Amino acid sequence: MKRVLVALLLCSLAAWAADFKSAKVVEIRDASEVGANTVTDNSEGVIQGAPTFVPALLSRCKLTFELDGNTYTALLPVNKHLKITDYNPGDSIPARVEGKKLVIKALDGKEVKGKISSRQPLTQKPNQGK
Repeated sequence: MKRVLVALLLCSLAAWAADFKSAKVVEIRDASEVGANTVTDNSEGVIQGAPTFVPALLSRCKLTFELDGNTYTALLPVNKHLKITDYNPGDSIPARVEGKKLVIKALDGKEVKGKISSRQPLTQKPNQGK
């Protein structure tokens, strides 16, 4: 019985890993934002007097890639698993689309999820000189 469960588990993991397809990176650039967080000087979180605003940086990148005949643009978090310098245009990246979410496999093997902001069908380039 245990062997059957182990075999079933291995088959399901193999099928799950097969969901990733090779996507071609078209462009990757910085899309970080600066915001403000409210900070109080009271440990209970009750605002006494005027709150203090502290700048906050939201590190993100904008990734444009080609997959399954479409060009997608997605916003992904920049962190220890994904850096803007990890990929260049023309690189291949394991990716899958889950509705309006993009999941890529970073260089360290971790899955990084982001929001797809646009999807367009690939356009064929006209033949030159014909």
